[in-house]
Amino acid sequence: MQKLLHHRYTYVAAALLAIIVVITMAHGASQRNKQEFITTSVERGTVQQLVSVSGVAEAEQTAELAFPVGGIVEEVLVDTGDVVEKGDIIAKIDARTLYADRQDAAAAVATAVANRDELLSGLTDSARDLVAENLATAKEALSTTKENEAQKIANAYQALLSSGLTVYSNDDTEDATPPTVSGTYTCNQEGSYTLEVFLSKSESGYSYRLSGIETGTYVISTEQPVPLGTCGLRIIFDADSIYNRSVWHIDIPNTKSSSYITNRNAYALAQTQAESAILLAEQAVAVAEADATNQNAPARSEAITRANAAVAQAQARLNRIDATIADRTLRAPFSGTITNIDILPGETVTTAPIVTLLADTAFEVTARIPEIDIGKLLVDQRASMVFDARSEETLGGTISFISPQATEIDGVAYYEAIIQFDEVPAWIRSGLNADIDIIITERTDTLRVPKRFVSQRDGVYEVLRLQNDTTASTTIEVLLEGNDGFVAITGLTEGDILLAP
Repeated sequence: MQKLLHHRYTYVAAALLAIIVVITMAHGASQRNKQEFITTSVERGTVQQLVSVSGVAEAEQTAELAFPVGGIVEEVLVDTGDVVEKGDIIAKIDARTLYADRQDAAAAVATAVANRDELLSGLTDSARDLVAENLATAKEALSTTKENEAQKIANAYQALLSSGLTVYSNDDTEDATPPTVSGTYTCNQEGSYTLEVFLSKSESGYSYRLSGIETGTYVISTEQPVPLGTCGLRIIFDADSIYNRSVWHIDIPNTKSSSYITNRNAYALAQTQAESAILLAEQAVAVAEADATNQNAPARSEAITRANAAVAQAQARLNRIDATIADRTLRAPFSGTITNIDILPGETVTTAPIVTLLADTAFEVTARIPEIDIGKLLVDQRASMVFDARSEETLGGTISFISPQATEIDGVAYYEAIIQFDEVPAWIRSGLNADIDIIITERTDTLRVPKRFVSQRDGVYEVLRLQNDTTASTTIEVLLEGNDGFVAITGLTEGDILLAP
């Protein structure tokens, strides 16, 4: 009986195991038959073609400073990390013996100057008076020449403005006889007079409103010329013409006059001749001044030359000592931060660099562009940069320079491109590495879809659009195929759902 029960349990267990296996296989088959759909929606955004490279932040200015001469360090005025301004003293070398030499050189300069001044003092009172009178005469002649030439220029200019003046109308249907203008124009303003005639109770029956160079209302005369404004011109109208509502113009100067070119050339000639005459008079003054200097010298010019040479020689020695002293003072050539200093007071230094100065407000990024991408780059292209030191922050910049010369690294040609920051953050340091995306071309605020949802067949771009639980192949136009994972398109609507092919 127990054996029978044992066999029955075995059969039941086997049957249950078989049922479980069948159910598991059926479930696996059903899972395999399920179709998994990957979808996306059409959105608005930016599509870009990028060149991705790496780069390094570098200070635009960095310098390793050294004394031009060796010596014992007397004083160090900065420490590592100090910020200095251009011209600030960084360190000094002992120069006490040079200061003693400078005192001696300064005394030599003073002696040479005193000797020269003594040599230059002289001449009798009468001789000095004669020289002074000659110089005064030359200066008076210069003043007279300037006045005369100025009057000549003014006369030529008046002739240019006054000659050939005529009265004309811009109305092609005007049949009245133009008024006659005479006199000499005495003002300096160029321009035009406009006369607007109207009926009045004057003796001639007309008056006119004057505008342009001058303004006012005047009575028309047909018997004799009367003043036209206050600049010296006179005008008379024809007694037999009807002038009501007529408008007349007078150009100052009359560039259409047959004498205009002649008068303009005469005016230019007057200016040229004035310059020459004044130059000659100035030269006469210069000669008189030189003669006065020479006549007042108590010795020959050769002696003066020697005296001047002695002064120059003494001054040159003083300047040389000052330059030598300056060589013992190390100054900052530009504003920045001391990043390294390797001297202490009392140490002996040579001409080897001892201080490193870094401009801390002027940084740029140097990017290495491979040969295959260099043809895509242009100056002023935008770039975005992410530094390892601050990976959560993206900085903007612009390409300012692309090197025309390649640098070969491991057999591959690279070109350096300089990128200027839009704004330099406070945390930027020289030597920081950055991942850089240079924007070659882009479309903003455009419809876009991921590349994987676009298929191409025979030059035609298509997508699978899901609508009302059905899919349909839709033809689209690709505006820009970016390498940022997106394609700019037209032919769809924002929010359309697409299936991956």
